[in-house]
Amino acid sequence: MNIEYLKEQLTNIKVFRDTYSTTSEEDKYLHNEISKLVGAVRSKIWNEEYDERNKKRLETKLIDGVKVVIPEFMNGLGEDCKFKYIDSVLYALPIKCSIDKDNSFHEYAYVYSKENDNKHVRLIVRLLGGDKFGNRIFTEANYYKKVESFNKYLNKNYGKDDRFPEKFRKQVETVIVEFNKLDGVNDFNPFK
Repeated sequence: MNIEYLKEQLTNIKVFRDTYSTTSEEDKYLHNEISKLVGAVRSKIWNEEYDERNKKRLETKLIDGVKVVIPEFMNGLGEDCKFKYIDSVLYALPIKCSIDKDNSFHEYAYVYSKENDNKHVRLIVRLLGGDKFGNRIFTEANYYKKVESFNKYLNKNYGKDDRFPEKFRKQVETVIVEFNKLDGVNDFNPFK
């Protein structure tokens, strides 16, 4: 989107809005509606500029022999995660299983998938176990318009174990397989 054109139009809209006196009820209504438009255009300009800055910051990393662009929403997941590229899908997997004093654990894994040009998904898989409730997972999907976006436009929480959509089945199973490779994890399977 042409941000400079939007800024120019925003100036024109403000000038137009300011020509109305707010003496009559109709003029007040029109002034308020135009003010809402000014706010919407200003917000769009801010989001586009924010995405442009993030686009310049996107990193390309060599992961498992493949150059991968790391989406903005997959950055900053902490030092407890490592990136893996498995079957053309980017994963951020825990590097160790931190066992608490009561032998329970709570780890996070993230999966990035692109559904189309305007629909990028970060699937969050919470892995829990080692306590009286047994092994279980909770899944959640965050949807983004662009890889450079940090603000999600939709969030879906799927709840416990296998309540997630079938389109995520392979990714969740891969997360479980990779989690089982960590030291201290013994046959983690929330679907039993």
